[in-house]
Amino acid sequence: MKHWKIWLIVVGIIAYVFLIEPNILTIERLTFSEEPSAKIAFFADIHIWTKKPIHTHLLERLVEEGVDLILFGGDVLSPYTDMEYMKSYFSELARIAPVFAVYGNWEESETDVMEKIYEELGINVVHTRSAVIQIADKKLGLTGTPSHHYFSWTRFLPEDNYDLKILMVHAPNLLEEHMDILEDYDLVLAGHTHGGQFFIPWLTETILKTSRGFSGDYFRGLYETDGTKIFVTRGVGGWFPGRLASPPEILFIEF
Repeated sequence: MKHWKIWLIVVGIIAYVFLIEPNILTIERLTFSEEPSAKIAFFADIHIWTKKPIHTHLLERLVEEGVDLILFGGDVLSPYTDMEYMKSYFSELARIAPVFAVYGNWEESETDVMEKIYEELGINVVHTRSAVIQIADKKLGLTGTPSHHYFSWTRFLPEDNYDLKILMVHAPNLLEEHMDILEDYDLVLAGHTHGGQFFIPWLTETILKTSRGFSGDYFRGLYETDGTKIFVTRGVGGWFPGRLASPPEILFIEF
């Protein structure tokens, strides 16, 4: 009898890790105005393989929220991406609201391919450049870049009066060494770490902060330094299946 209980617990844990938690979409919110009139959605690291329930949940939530703009923080690809499904999915995103994206590390070797796909779908790529976006009566300044390695040739925002300034950078590693850049923005958005994907307190943080490609002070959730908010999302998908104590996440920003 005890063996059956143990096996039942093991099966339950496996089902939760690989079937349940990866399809639980959690919501985070940030507000930058007492009277907001514009709403932005931000997500990253969708790592599309094939169609999954979380993809539908994400689309439904975006429609329900009535967002004015969608920001994608990179890493659409995975080891075995169904490219036709990926194009179809991002086409649906673009029908909900204008989409602005940066490349993630999974797109670094496929930027020519992704540039053509995004162009076909009407998705705006802010790759080492900035854009000024008018949303209703609000003026948004947006800069996009894959990581701090690209800062030296990124075209940052010109001086102007913005209602909100966002720096969207795929990988947050070592951002703390570039506070002179970060302090010019109200909000820094990042992904890449998946929040650990399998989150074990202390252990996951230690591994991420000391691993090549992930090292740095910012790896999960919301931080604030010198008036600049820094948000590192847990992402939506993963380059391998399964999540534990790190469910998929989307952020809504109002200003």
